[in-house]
Amino acid sequence: MSGYRFLSGRGRFRSRVIVLGLAAGLAAGAASALYRGLVAAGEGFAVAALTGGLSLPLPALIPLWAAGALVLGKLLEWEPMASASGIPQVQGELMGRMSMSWYRVLAAKLAGGALAVALGLSLGRGAPSIQIGAAAGKGTAEAFKEGRAERGLSLSAGAAAGFSAVFNAPLSGVIFVLEEIHKSFSAPLLLSAMMASLAADFLSKHFFGLGPVFTVPVARLLPLGLYGHLPLLGALCGAAGVLFCRSILLSQSLFGKLPLRLGYRILIPAAAALFAGPFMPEILGGGQRLVGILAGGGWALKPLLLLFAAKLLFSALCLGSGAPGGIFLPMLALGAALGAAYGAAATLFWGTDGVYGANFLILGMAAFCAAVVRAPITAIVLITEMTGSFTHLLSVSVAVVAAEAAAGLLGGRPIYYSLLVRMLRRGKKGGFGRVVVEGTVCPGAPLEGVLLKDASLPEGCLIVAIERAGEEIVPGGDTRLMAGDRFTALAGGEKILLVRERLKKLTDPAPERRGAINP
Repeated sequence: MSGYRFLSGRGRFRSRVIVLGLAAGLAAGAASALYRGLVAAGEGFAVAALTGGLSLPLPALIPLWAAGALVLGKLLEWEPMASASGIPQVQGELMGRMSMSWYRVLAAKLAGGALAVALGLSLGRGAPSIQIGAAAGKGTAEAFKEGRAERGLSLSAGAAAGFSAVFNAPLSGVIFVLEEIHKSFSAPLLLSAMMASLAADFLSKHFFGLGPVFTVPVARLLPLGLYGHLPLLGALCGAAGVLFCRSILLSQSLFGKLPLRLGYRILIPAAAALFAGPFMPEILGGGQRLVGILAGGGWALKPLLLLFAAKLLFSALCLGSGAPGGIFLPMLALGAALGAAYGAAATLFWGTDGVYGANFLILGMAAFCAAVVRAPITAIVLITEMTGSFTHLLSVSVAVVAAEAAAGLLGGRPIYYSLLVRMLRRGKKGGFGRVVVEGTVCPGAPLEGVLLKDASLPEGCLIVAIERAGEEIVPGGDTRLMAGDRFTALAGGEKILLVRERLKKLTDPAPERRGAINP
């Protein structure tokens, strides 16, 4: 059966995974490349219309913007799973709590995402591309008539491919799926995601070129003598990232209290774009254009802080409305603005050479991303790939660690997890049988050295396979769990969040045993 092939990890199954990953990657890459082109055209239209490039007066734009918002609302009422960013929906699908119609999501996300950006909304293309890729991956698995386990792999591979195609970042796509969506590692998952991500990147580069997404001219590397600024910048980005997350959740709560249908809710951010855009066009669209403007330099501290505040408020308004669009690009643009502001402050108050402003901009993007998504490895690799340079790896890593620590101390939670929990609490769930959960027993964890029959596993969780030193063990009650064991478990979809949290506590080192040497 399909589940057995997934758990066994034999060569024949791995060959099938490669073929499925390639197919999902090509399908997801094509869909995401189309979406990337549509969003670029939509953003170009919005900026031209709101800055006088189309020679249309504001009164003529008002009915056009209102009609666009209402059409977008109708589209999302037709397919609600295409609303907002899309990553919580992908996570919910893999957990067995949601199920999306892949072709309806593809149609609604492609059309809706482009229309939302054409209205000038501050929405990114990253998260929607992940959902578009996942939908394409699900459709590929259905076309191949695959089982449940392979469908999950294909959906995950498509998600990685979507991320890769839209950001020219194949490695980041793989790491994001492992670190944020699955929060676990397995050889079949890595293999399928890598094949899909590479295939999508190859396809995307044929349309958008070989260059990185962001071109940030850096005159000189940050000297070690200025590394004392990195913890400060990281902590600042960590606090600002937590503020951004809470602003999105607050905006979502306030929109939820309005007695309005979705189409009428989207009228609010559309009106904000229509009236604020002519005065501050930098805040329109996802943020790639804004990063390019900031990279040119020449900004003083006060305008940068004003730009950061305006972009944050406008992005929270757009994201909270339920309009189809992502957090990634607005988040990176905010990090760039905050990093540039820190660079300006360092020059003004500490006499730092202004030539390092571009360095602080890059560091701000990485640190802010880590604070919002709480996926530090993804943040480091993503900024490295998107700027096309590994020379900032050390400084970026220091800033990211500081931002991650600050966000943790302030009680920040990963934004996509928070959004998923909200969706499930609103009742967008269902029982879709059992789902696969994977984990590793770390040295010093409560499960280390425990017989399986004595393990305090969550209710409804059953360990069905253990891999130890490259060999697979069929578990029984007298099987003793050892440090380094990778296990595969089945859990009921309706309890998957609780099961994952409980397993994390059981497999991570216990506080009282951390640092102890195990015999």
